[in-house]
Amino acid sequence: MQISKTNEIFKEFRNLIKHNPFNNITISSDLEVLKIVNLYNIKIDTLLYVSDIEYQSDTLKLLDDLKNKADNCYEISKQSFDILKLKENHAGIIAKIKFNEYTLNDFKKYKFICVLDKLEIPGNIGTIYRTLSSINIDGLVLVDEISKKSNLQITSSSRGSNLIIPTISLSYDECQKFLLDNNFDIYLGEPKLGKNYKEYNYDNKVALVFGNERFGINPNWYNNKHIKVYIPMEGPHNSLNVGVASSIILYEAYMKRKCGN
Repeated sequence: MQISKTNEIFKEFRNLIKHNPFNNITISSDLEVLKIVNLYNIKIDTLLYVSDIEYQSDTLKLLDDLKNKADNCYEISKQSFDILKLKENHAGIIAKIKFNEYTLNDFKKYKFICVLDKLEIPGNIGTIYRTLSSINIDGLVLVDEISKKSNLQITSSSRGSNLIIPTISLSYDECQKFLLDNNFDIYLGEPKLGKNYKEYNYDNKVALVFGNERFGINPNWYNNKHIKVYIPMEGPHNSLNVGVASSIILYEAYMKRKCGN
């Protein structure tokens, strides 16, 4: 079935893209994201695809797989698609994708998690999601979130990693209580204090906490049991971009846990 620009489904897509309400869904026309959706059998609410272009064989196979997974599937014209497309480099396919939902009970069994404390910039969060995917992290906690996991920029910059990393959103108080109650060692990314990130073993249950791009970590973290970790630096600056810094420390923790100390 082909739908036009006046169809309510088309209007819903356009509204979601324009106003970004960011509930438990995201939208993507990125081929790499759509491959992740297919590979991990992520739920598709609605799939739209261009009916009047010639797809390459591998893209056509992907489209067929996505059509079989989608709850709803419609054709649209290329002209209509051009109104919705999120990037110039696309395959003529756009999907409204559902996130898997997780609870604190799911996180109780995890042993290696990341905590992002009030991060703002979607590109930074997307970069961290890609790192988390690469090190097979158990889960991510977004504390007092400003940019939600379903933000379209996060979906794009993470290449869909935000769809496959178990993620929950908590307040600072909820997160702190959960980590202490469940015996996590809480490592705080701290540019000035603590020990060199290479000096820790990162064994037992680990929660690595990284703070806001401008203001750093909520100072209340320091009022409870914690471990400070920093990256030694030369030159005039005392900190790295949070996406870079977190990736360095996360990879160190991953390698120590995987290969032993």
